[in-house]
Amino acid sequence: MKLLVGDSQYRTQEQAIDHHNERKEVMLGLPHIFKLCKGNNTEAIESLRENFDPRWLVTSTRIIYSKNNLSAKIIHNADSTVTKPTEINLKEIPVCRPTYIKELLDTELGLEYIRALINNKKATKEEIINFFVTLSGKKEKNIRFWTPSQSSRNDKQVRSVVLYFNVFVRFYVSGYGWFGGSGGFSRGVIIDSAKQSKFFSNKAIFDIEEETITIPMKKTLIKEIEKKQSQKKKVRIKWDLKTKLT
Repeated sequence: MKLLVGDSQYRTQEQAIDHHNERKEVMLGLPHIFKLCKGNNTEAIESLRENFDPRWLVTSTRIIYSKNNLSAKIIHNADSTVTKPTEINLKEIPVCRPTYIKELLDTELGLEYIRALINNKKATKEEIINFFVTLSGKKEKNIRFWTPSQSSRNDKQVRSVVLYFNVFVRFYVSGYGWFGGSGGFSRGVIIDSAKQSKFFSNKAIFDIEEETITIPMKKTLIKEIEKKQSQKKKVRIKWDLKTKLT
């Protein structure tokens, strides 16, 4: 994944999406930033920090809040014509006015919210904290989250997720930004081609990513294997490995 050089123009999320669509490039979202940090791309991280002050970084991650309750929908790659948007429905996004990252992660709903922001259902609390510490260069105690109150959500449902430093040297992850309001910086990103993760051999499927092997078997063979397992005997399968990439 490669972070593209941005310009000095301030844009709302709506304007930024149009800008990147016209350039036929993917607009940077929180999941992309998570992967850049996970890959220890220090050059990209330092470049992004320059966008956190004196303005903010507008991401392609959008939140659509409900009027009457705390449920919401998070959309990554919102309105992109270059890549497929991803939608995640949450039963609740906590009100953060603001809330420290550790306090937010100590609640199940807070953990679900941040996992949805980075589009990673399995991310641990430690991984999440390390990500935002690495991205911001700030200590955990100086990382906070903003989200609107219920009355504010009732007033404006569509918001953009923005990242910024403030005058007190804190780092904010805000799900508060009005996508049609004042603007900030935005960046494009080039996504690497998907790597081959599945191999096929004699109708078996070897999945490198999931670390599994799926082997189709006749019922008689399955019963024979189950019988040997119950007798605590070893099962040996002869295999003529012929891989086919798809």
